[in-house]
Amino acid sequence: ILALEKRDIGTFIRDRNRVVYGVRFSGTRHTNEMFDPTLSLLTNQIQAMFPASSVLIQSWSDDWSKIIVFIAGGDTAGAYYLVDTQTSQITGLAQVRKHIPDTAIANIDIISYEARDGLDLNGLLTWPLGENPRENLPMIVMPHGGPASHDSVSFDWMAQFFASRGYLVFQPNFRGSTGFGAEFQSAGDGEWGDKMQDDITDGVQGLVDNGLADPDRICIIGASYGGYAALAGGAFTPELYQCVAAIAGVSDLPMMLIDERRDTNRNHWVYEYWQRIIGDPREQREKLRGISPAYNAEAFQAPVLLIHGKDDTVVPMRQSNRMHDALRRADKQVELIRLSGEDHWLSSGTRRMQTLRALDTFVKEHLGTP
Repeated sequence: ILALEKRDIGTFIRDRNRVVYGVRFSGTRHTNEMFDPTLSLLTNQIQAMFPASSVLIQSWSDDWSKIIVFIAGGDTAGAYYLVDTQTSQITGLAQVRKHIPDTAIANIDIISYEARDGLDLNGLLTWPLGENPRENLPMIVMPHGGPASHDSVSFDWMAQFFASRGYLVFQPNFRGSTGFGAEFQSAGDGEWGDKMQDDITDGVQGLVDNGLADPDRICIIGASYGGYAALAGGAFTPELYQCVAAIAGVSDLPMMLIDERRDTNRNHWVYEYWQRIIGDPREQREKLRGISPAYNAEAFQAPVLLIHGKDDTVVPMRQSNRMHDALRRADKQVELIRLSGEDHWLSSGTRRMQTLRALDTFVKEHLGTP
């Protein structure tokens, strides 16, 4: 009844009695579609009030004359507003991150580009904060985790951090990402280190070719699957990056799959899922080694920073240990920071600050101060 081509329904818009009024679509910007055309027009008008952000409907009066929305993106680090739909008056209710003023939030643009095989792709560009020239900028490439996830217009603490330091930040939604339809997501099956990585490379090259990014000042940084993609960038397109940083990244795919099979069993849906999207470690062992950064350490040219929580139960610490040892044996420049008492998501604010300081120092050393 409610559907958009190449968009996933993220959630339902429903009241406390579980009456469904519409849906929220995923994608680069969350949008709302209601069963009632009048309500759809109303929600679109509210979205137009905050053109630089995603608008999430949170609550409403019975007659929809007053609506509480949550917004985040290029306008704010996250805030709740009361919208009077009859007078168009907007009243601020609460700031989610009250110590980050709106003036400290960098603008975000949605870009579209084409992969080398013709697939339509998109991504986010977070511009350096302030009135900087938009050309030949030092750039941070930030592939998302998952890979069953996607980047959308919102407050991304790491992207905004680097933008505040003067870097252009590129977040590509490569094939295999969620949010853009089942066909787009399944296009990533079996493409780790191959077409999924090409999608990142093609986006980076396009920004260089268009004069936005300085080809001599690009660093790739990612966490979880994004950490794998960052390491794969360093291994398989070493000429593209001047530095590589992976947070809780996977480096050895056969090891990962063997661990998953041990922790569940070969018939468990979790193991079957990873086998479907990555490969079979029994029948495709050489292929998996070929797309594992730890087996290609000698190809790295850029210095590497590895960060991993010691209490990570999603990607074990030994994945970063494995990458560190492989790079050391290959006589490459590498540093490993082990975070005591930290999980996969850097849930501790103290550890996030430690991570940002380490990344800031690392990037400035290899890209220079913007």
